[in-house]
Amino acid sequence: MTRWPAVLALALALGCAPSLGDCDNQAALEIVYDPAGSPAFAGQALMVTGCGGGAFCHAEGVPLMDRFGAPVDLDFDLRIASSSTFAELPAVDRLARHQQAIVRERHLVWEQIERGFMPPPGSVGPGGYADSGASYERVDVDGVTFRPLPGLDDPDARELARNWLACGAPVIERTQPREDRLPSDVGFEISACERDCVDLTWPALLERAIAPGCATASCHDDDAPAAALDLSGESAAAHARLVGVTSASDACGATMLDMVTPMDADASLLFAKVNPGATTCGMPMPLSGNPLSEQRLCALRAWIECGACPEADGGACRACIEGRRAECGVQLVDGAAECIEQAPCEGFAQLPM
Repeated sequence: MTRWPAVLALALALGCAPSLGDCDNQAALEIVYDPAGSPAFAGQALMVTGCGGGAFCHAEGVPLMDRFGAPVDLDFDLRIASSSTFAELPAVDRLARHQQAIVRERHLVWEQIERGFMPPPGSVGPGGYADSGASYERVDVDGVTFRPLPGLDDPDARELARNWLACGAPVIERTQPREDRLPSDVGFEISACERDCVDLTWPALLERAIAPGCATASCHDDDAPAAALDLSGESAAAHARLVGVTSASDACGATMLDMVTPMDADASLLFAKVNPGATTCGMPMPLSGNPLSEQRLCALRAWIECGACPEADGGACRACIEGRRAECGVQLVDGAAECIEQAPCEGFAQLPM
């Protein structure tokens, strides 16, 4: 990446502005997904994976040594701004500023990509370049078959980047409508796409449905957890803090509802809090992250109504769980939970009318 400042200065001095060619608007709106199902446009994803993913190189606020030669203030952090209903205005502002920077420098960005200077070669370690940790996959026309999005060293990926830049670098801003009902500020609103199904056992539910949106640093981890509810750590410990335990929150304590009441999902505060269709005390959950899908809600309800057992194999609840898996769209294949029928993911966004 140390070549960038020299090439940039030379290009500016010579007045160079490499042509980006024609724009195929529909191709620029191809949606790719990370393993959690969060969307990005393919060109946007290539910038995330190739430019530092908000952690180094073209990311604001990182130590100079972590920029690996990228010019200060030349930031291209195009990660999605929000996966919740909250406005997330600082993240939206970051996305807007960095998209504007990409558009402003799009000809030179393309020159760097085309000539193989960006992203730079190297690996993690002294003198090398870090890995953003982000990965995305393209979805085939069937909506359920995925294949990796190639890196910018691949000709197909470079064409995706060129066309995306030529079309003005569109971005996906959020996965849900804002709670204030205002439109997105800078980019598209595209729903997340769930790519797996969760089993009806507590360890599976905690790992795949509850912890990702709830056991976070700002919510229910072990460091000053909200409402004194810690959902981090081993599944057995989290189970003991939920089942038969009354909420300690100011908003919900007066209801006298247990967080989980075995055999009765409708009397379980946990289920009401994560169910978008329920009326409950306080704020719905999760505060950040995508809401639970119908499949995950079904699995959580069935687990509670089968007795809310803590064991990974279902324990005393096993027979009931086995009888309700199909109802929740899941089956066991060689001992692993799989979707009976995978819901398709959207492959392309529609141009605004």
